[in-house]
Amino acid sequence: MSQGLRFVLVRPRSPGNVGAVARAMKNFGLRDLALVDPRLHRAGDEPGAEPFFERESRRMAWHAADLLDAARIFPDLRSAVADRGRVFATAPQSCARMPTLSPEEAVEALAPPSDFPGAIVFGSESSGLTLEEMALCAGVIVIPTDPAYRDLNLAQSAVVMAYLAFRAGGTAPARKPAAANHAEVQRTADLLLDLARRSDFLKHGGDPVARELEILLHRTGLTPREAGLLASLFRKLKYGLGGPE
Repeated sequence: MSQGLRFVLVRPRSPGNVGAVARAMKNFGLRDLALVDPRLHRAGDEPGAEPFFERESRRMAWHAADLLDAARIFPDLRSAVADRGRVFATAPQSCARMPTLSPEEAVEALAPPSDFPGAIVFGSESSGLTLEEMALCAGVIVIPTDPAYRDLNLAQSAVVMAYLAFRAGGTAPARKPAAANHAEVQRTADLLLDLARRSDFLKHGGDPVARELEILLHRTGLTPREAGLLASLFRKLKYGLGGPE
């Protein structure tokens, strides 16, 4: 499981953290690193000198610079996880209306072999993830810490999750039926939300219930056929309400 798992860093601000995450990933056999809209400090850049990001990230990565070179950059989280299966966010505490998982529970859910490996999403060091980004995930992973000081460093969280993924990789769980990828489920969710708005079930675009419905579809583990059946149903219902099919 570990080699196919993607770590997604959303709006990372520290080159050192990016390098430390790459090092942790390589320690535990992970290879797939994605950066979403990186906002990296470049104040240390000087004319003619190696860019600050290159210097600091490679210094912290140590022998994992190859992961930095292979890291892919995406404009938003939706595109970063479009080809993934189950996607879980990380946060220092639970999120309202969203399933909360321990690190062990999340790794167990991601462990079965799949045509669409999963992803673990780490938010910005300064602001975490937005509610819209959280709604793209099937649940939130909360690493237990002392309540007096909950916040783990980005790289520390990555080490915990990388280790558990590596440990789970040797258990060889049974293969489950192929799951739809994230993009297929998200298209179905978009159709459901559009239908809910047209029927006046949802009154406002940012309604918390909309995010709850979106999360519900992402955590059910739909197969491609199931996602297609629901999408066809939602299109037909939309047509019945007077919208284009």
